Formats: sequence, structure tokens, C-alpha cells
Amino acid sequence: MNHVLKHAASAGCLVTLLAAPAVFAGFQTESANCYRNADGSGRCHGSLLGFRNHAGANTVASFTRVSNGAPYFSANLTSGATTTYYNCLADAATEAQWSKAMNHEGFFSIYWSASGECYSLFLINGSQYSHF
Repeated sequence: MNHVLKHAASAGCLVTLLAAPAVFAGFQTESANCYRNADGSGRCHGSLLGFRNHAGANTVASFTRVSNGAPYFSANLTSGATTTYYNCLADAATEAQWSKAMNHEGFFSIYWSASGECYSLFLINGSQYSHF
């Protein structure tokens, strides 16, 4: 009987281990990506930490307000010896999130139109961004 109980207990432990969620203790996400379409529209995404720690010497991203108070996004992304510049001014709907974006420490994704208007902004926080 003890032999059967030992096997049952072992099987129970194995099932528990297999059913446990993955743990990402200490996991940190850093990314910096931008692209521009032929018509001038485009997207940048990543984290401010990812842009700051990017290998490109001139890589940076920021959410700011220019002198007239208009919400402005800018990013420089360096690849090799080439730095590409991206920027947009927020539309009214996107401007509503601007104060959050200016203090954000997590993942962001921002889209702009061919006319240079930021029309969509996603902000995602998580513990993987906590080392900002």
C-alpha cells in the first residue's frame, strides 16, 4: 500500500509542477523600434528605457509639450551610422493621454498619419518595465 501512495504522491507533484504558470522573476523588456511608410505615416513602439539603452548613439524618444503647449512625440533611431528622425503632433483624442505618456515607464506604441498627426497611442505597464 505504501508503494502505491508513494507513486500517487509523485504523480501529484508532477501534475502540480506541469500545471504551474511560468515565472518571469527579473524579466525585463527593453525595445526601441520605429518605421515610416512611403506616404510618411508610421509607428514607434517600445519603452523609453529601450530607446535610452539602445546601441545606437543618438537613439532617443520623448513625449513632450512644445512652447505653445501642443503635445509632441519625437524619436531618433540610429542604425549603424544612420539616424532616422520621427515625430508627430497629437490629435485631440491622443492628447487626452499625453500627461500619462510623459510619465510612462512601460511599453508604448504610437501611430501617426501621413500629415504628421499622432492619432493612436497605447500605453502598457507591467513589472517587466519596473527597472526604469
